[in-house]
Parts: sequence; structure tokens; C-alpha cells
Amino acid sequence: MPVPRPSLSPRWLTLFDTLVVAAAAAALVSLLGAHGRFTVVGWRVTVRSPLNLCLAAGALILLRAWLGGKTRLFPAISLPDPAPIAIERTRLAEPAAWSRRVTLCALAAVAGSLVWIVPHLMHPRWVPDAGDPLFSAWRIARVAHQLAHDPRHLFDGNIFYPLPYTLTLSDATFLQALLGTPFVLAGIDPLIVANALTMVAFPLCGLAFFYAGWRLTGDPFAGLVAGLLGAWYPFQAEHYSHLELHWVMFAPLAVVTGMRMLADPRPATGLRFGAAIALQWLASMYLGVMLITFLAPFLAIVAFGWRVTASRRTITACAAAAAIALPAFAGLGIPFMLAKGIRGERQRQEVQDGSATPIDYGHAHIREVSYRWQGGRGHRVERELFPGTGTLLLAAAGAAPPLSAGTAAALVAGAFAFDWSLGLNGLTYDQLYSLSSVYRGMRVVARFSVIVGVALVLLGAAGTARLLRRLPDRARPFACAALALAVLFDLRMDPRIGPIPTGIPPIYSRVTPDMVLVELPADPQITYMYFSTFHWARLVGGYSGYPKYTENLMEGWKRWPDPASLDYFRKTGATHLTYNCAMEERPWRCAAAFETLDNAPGLELMASGLWLGKEARLYRLK
Repeated sequence: MPVPRPSLSPRWLTLFDTLVVAAAAAALVSLLGAHGRFTVVGWRVTVRSPLNLCLAAGALILLRAWLGGKTRLFPAISLPDPAPIAIERTRLAEPAAWSRRVTLCALAAVAGSLVWIVPHLMHPRWVPDAGDPLFSAWRIARVAHQLAHDPRHLFDGNIFYPLPYTLTLSDATFLQALLGTPFVLAGIDPLIVANALTMVAFPLCGLAFFYAGWRLTGDPFAGLVAGLLGAWYPFQAEHYSHLELHWVMFAPLAVVTGMRMLADPRPATGLRFGAAIALQWLASMYLGVMLITFLAPFLAIVAFGWRVTASRRTITACAAAAAIALPAFAGLGIPFMLAKGIRGERQRQEVQDGSATPIDYGHAHIREVSYRWQGGRGHRVERELFPGTGTLLLAAAGAAPPLSAGTAAALVAGAFAFDWSLGLNGLTYDQLYSLSSVYRGMRVVARFSVIVGVALVLLGAAGTARLLRRLPDRARPFACAALALAVLFDLRMDPRIGPIPTGIPPIYSRVTPDMVLVELPADPQITYMYFSTFHWARLVGGYSGYPKYTENLMEGWKRWPDPASLDYFRKTGATHLTYNCAMEERPWRCAAAFETLDNAPGLELMASGLWLGKEARLYRLK
């Protein structure tokens, strides 16, 4: 006698379907190679083999077939109305013209994107720290110098002598350097140029996210809120020192131009999409790789939702995009590939150290004023990834069914980006790491959180549009203003900047580009690199994402102030040596250091002077 089939309500079947999908997804990820230990809601889960997960998923699928019969999956969730999907595609294929309301909302987004950096606008030479801002100034100035004097060796920095291609040891910030070159060559302090490029990124991000939010929803008010969410996304506060990581404005533009290319495939739309990807790559190779990785599932889902076919028009549009993007990839990628033997790849432990954990998304950076009460509590550097309460609430409103193709793509691709930000703590980044040396070269994969932010902001735009549609037309401008003010309050940022000494030590007036310098004390290498933008001598030391100090230099630093250290400095190829007492963390060592240098045979004093009230000297190594 057959066993009667139990009758389950659509709600219970939907809950069971969720369990089936979760089990099948876990089995698929395990088949792809994800093994290890994970903590899920306090439970410790160990995955050694995909066999048990596959058996469990298979059993659940059979049980679902018996329980539900021919009932469709997730019966409690209403199917999306095909009309909004068609409207979305039409909106992207035939974008609305700019109107007075759109212009006012765009201007409001730009103005709101400047609010919290006013202190920096008033003090353009101040910095949040004396590290990466000076490093960015050096990178911009070096590209400007090479373009003007030796463009054939564009990627040869003056650090880590005698290594070539030393500009490839860190993200090149090539687009920012090109924009800053006229100002540097005009004699403006490279630090001011780098700071200006950092600050201009905020309104540019606000405008880009406004444009993306407006095009995706058709609502300029939703675009305004999206612009503020994007400009002040907390990733910007955490990385306020990193010029290249602020230039994420091309990511939302790539999303919306990619969707437009699928909606209206023509050479013109393909060129716009290719330009957005190329510009993001040139602004930050880190973000360029992350963006391309995100766009793969995002545009695939949009194409599926819109039923895009591989027609001649689609292929032509993609070819036009490639015609713009590929030269940009090659222009930066080839020098980086040539330097691969110098640079090497990140070992798994280094990538592990740069991987986030889910709990990191609950930690806020101390620059986030609204959440300062829990910021700076010993959280790991670059792991304070809290998106903000307003961002999460508006994104949740946008992620609620029914979904358009764009919001579904943002939800799914954003989930992938979240997992990639977990790096080797997640499920799928291990496959990317094994797949390509591009991913094996990324140290802090937690930075994928900025792409998570792009997805959240796009969902937030959809959520804002959904909320505003429920209101009468007369009330919508006031509701938009209230939401915008709430976002500004929620994502308040304190730049936490301070002054930095002006000018450089007077001894560098005697330094010429043909010299090779060893500079002491050893720690402030970034400061010496900034000083070098005024004389362009070659440096044995330096700073980068891949430090490449020679063994002789390291041995000399270890032995200093032993006179024997000078022999190691000579072996590096150094021709001159500087010692700056103002850089010494232990000032009592200065007298002994100068005595050692003055009494050492083979050293000749060339210049001395005061800087910040302390003595600095330049010696020639005979």
C-alpha cells in the first residue's frame, strides 16, 4: 500500500526549499575544492570531503520531490512580474534625458560628498598619517618625472637600487599620476597634488553613484541617496590614507554601462563599458581586478534575466568594449608581468592574514563618528568593514522580492564579493588563488569589501526608489531630503588629519640625480622617498607593497651604528649617506652616530644643516 504524501503548506515548502538550496550550494562549493573549518552561528563545521554533502543534498532533493510533487520551488514567494524587468531593460536601452530635477539632485549629491572633508579642504597639505599619503605623492611625482625625462623607463622608480620596474611593486595609481603630472611639473608640491586627488575622489564617487542609482531606478531622488551612500561608504574612512582605493567611482559606471550595453548592444555602448573598466584598471589595478571579477556573475545574471542572446550586435558591442579595455590592460599589465620575477607572488599565509572574517563586518573604523564607540578596539587593520546602518536598511528594502534583473544581480554578485573578501576564510577564493597569478598577487583580499559596498549601494538605490514610490508626489522631495540627511548623519566621517613639516632638509640641495643614497635612521623610508621628489637621486632603501631590500642593506641596518655597517652600505652600490637626527626616535643616539660617521675612514662630510631644529648631514662614501 503506497505511503500517503503529507500535505505541506506553501510556507513550509518554501522553508524546505531554502534548506535544499543551501545543501546543494554547500555541496557544489565543496566539489569546487572548498575544504576546512568554518564557524556558522556559533557551530564549528568541518568539511573534509564533498561526499557527505552531496549525499545529504541528494537525499533532500528526493525528499522535496516526494513532499512537493509538481509544486514549483519557493511557492510562498510570488513570481516576479515580467513587466518591471521589461521596464528596467527599456530604461537602460533608452535612457531618460537630463532634466532640471536630475541636475539639482546631481549637484546635491556632489555637495553632500564634500561635507565631511571640509577640514581637509581647508588644510590641503595635512595628512591622516605620515605613511601612505607621502607614498602616493612619490608615485605621482615619479611618473611625472619619468614622463618628462625618461618615458622609455616609465616604471623604473628610484628605490631599491639597482632593481628595475620598482613602480610595479605597488599599485601604480597611473590614472591619478597622469592627471597630476601637469601640476607636479608646474612646481606644485606633490603632497598637495596627491591630497587634492584624494579629496576630489569623494565628489566624483558621489556623482558616479548618483548616476548609477538614477539610471537603474529612473528616480533622481534615489540617485541622490545612492550618491551619498557611495561617497561616504565606510571603506573610504578606513582607507583615507590610500589614494588609489578612493578611486572606485568607475565601478558603478561600469555596472550601469555594462547593463546598457546588454540592453542596447551597439559599438557606442560597448565603448562606454570598455572605457569604464579601463579607467578603473588604470586608477587602481587592485580595484580593477575586483571589479572585473564582480562583473562576471553580475552581467551574466542580467543577461539571463533579460534573455539576451549572442547576436551579431552583442558580439560587436563586446568587441568594441575589448578594443578600449585590452590596451589599458596591456599597458599596465605587461610591465607588471615583466617584473613578476622581481615581485614574486603572495604566499598562502600572507593572503590568509589579509582575509576578512564575517565578524569583521560588524566592526567600524574609528573615523566613523556614529560608531566611534566601538571603533579602534584592537580590530585588525583593514578589517573594520561595517557598512553602516542606513546602508544595510536601504539595501534590505531593495533586496526584498520582487526583484528586477539588476537587483537580483547585485544581490548574487554582492554575495560572491562578500565571500571573496573572506579570502581563504571563505568558500571560493581558494579557487581564484589557484586559478591565476593575478589573485596570487593580492595581499589584502578583504578589500573586496568595497565591491560589496558597490552592490549594497545599488540595492540601496532600489530600496530608496521603492520607499519613495509609496508616497505622494508632493511628499517625495521632503522624504528624499530626510533620507539624505539621515545617510549623512549615519556615515559621518572624521578625517583625523594633522600637519606635516614643510620643506626638506637643506643637505638635499647638494644631492644630485647621479648619486645613490643610503639614508639613516632606517625606519622613515617613505619620508626619504618624498624628499627624493626634490632631487631624484637613487635610493638603496624604499617602501612598497613588495619590499625588496638587498641583503647587504639589511645587514648594514642590523649592524648600525657599528662602523662595520659602512662596508655593507658600500656593497649595495651606495655612493653617499645621509643621517637626519630629526628622524631618530631615540635622540640620544645622534651624538654617537655622528661620532661614528666623522671618525670612519672613507667617509667625507659634504653638507650639514638644521631641520626641525636637529642636525642633518650628507657624507660621501669614498
